[in-house]
Amino acid sequence: MRRIAIRYVLLNKRLFKKYSFLLILCMVPLLLAGMRIAARQESGIVTVALWGSNPADELSNRVMEQLERNDVLRYVRCTSREEAVGLVESFQADAAWIFPEDLAGEFWAAASGKTVAPVVTVLEREDSIPLTFSREILSSALYPYFSYAVYEDFVRDDMGLEADSGELKEAYERTLVEGSLFRLEYFDGQASEESSYLLAPMRGMLALWLVLCGLAAALYYLQDERRGTFSQMSLRRREWTAIGFQAVLLIDAAAVQIIALRFSGVFTMWSREIGNAVLFAGCTLLFCNLMRLLCGTPERLGSCIPVLMTAMTVLCPVFVRIDLFRPLQYLLPPFYYLNATHSTYHFYLMAAYICVMALLCALVSWRKNRK
Repeated sequence: MRRIAIRYVLLNKRLFKKYSFLLILCMVPLLLAGMRIAARQESGIVTVALWGSNPADELSNRVMEQLERNDVLRYVRCTSREEAVGLVESFQADAAWIFPEDLAGEFWAAASGKTVAPVVTVLEREDSIPLTFSREILSSALYPYFSYAVYEDFVRDDMGLEADSGELKEAYERTLVEGSLFRLEYFDGQASEESSYLLAPMRGMLALWLVLCGLAAALYYLQDERRGTFSQMSLRRREWTAIGFQAVLLIDAAAVQIIALRFSGVFTMWSREIGNAVLFAGCTLLFCNLMRLLCGTPERLGSCIPVLMTAMTVLCPVFVRIDLFRPLQYLLPPFYYLNATHSTYHFYLMAAYICVMALLCALVSWRKNRK
């Protein structure tokens, strides 16, 4: 154990003399700081210009204030219709929502006419999925007031009941459901906590960073092997040295990853994070070692790194989840790690992945040394 500890310290000392390794380590605090700063800034997937035709209209102002409390969209209050339209035309806003002179009157007119008539004018340069989503948010903000208008019209006109507005409002509010109708949970039963959508990809980006560290370690070993650093070792011993060399870098990287997750806003619990990180580091170690064995030279491995990182970014659930290429996803370590955060099933799949990759590494190494 003392000899292993000494070798670990010496290999770490050697790694910290490499400027590229220090640069890779510096990526994490810079990434974490940038994401945290961006999450605190005013953000939104769509920028919407708001303008009320009547600044004194109470209901329009109430709806606009309600919309502004939702941080999914970014809202800009305008002082005139021309300003709102100009923001859309100059690409400073994606859409403009123009509220009428009397929003409550528009609701009553639609309710009495038994129609769902448009009450807010929406101006857009072109339609898109985010803008479709934004209109759903607008509809959800307007619907409660339209629903009450329909209710009151039905009670007074269709049923012919005489009641003052206070009684109708009290009876209507007694039927309302308080809180959310839905409860979001992960497969492990843990409730989903609200967090900034800008921080959501943080775990996936750190997973990609760890794989990059593993590939860099494999590249460093190939460079040392070319320089003859391990020429006096037997072929069998070289393979174990390669595993150990890469493991040293990944141990450091896994520790940095866990610490970064702790301060990223997506941390779950220590036992789960450490267990997942250990298995993920093992998956990454064997995956990168297999890439080293298959490529054989620093040039080949270096040319494969951008391809592998791009494939993992697209196929693994870092930003979006794509199940169309599921067979290819099973080949990539981040796929298991990102799913194992809230799934025991994928945690055991990671362990199985380690066994399969270890067998593949042994077979490729045996075939390579036999030649």
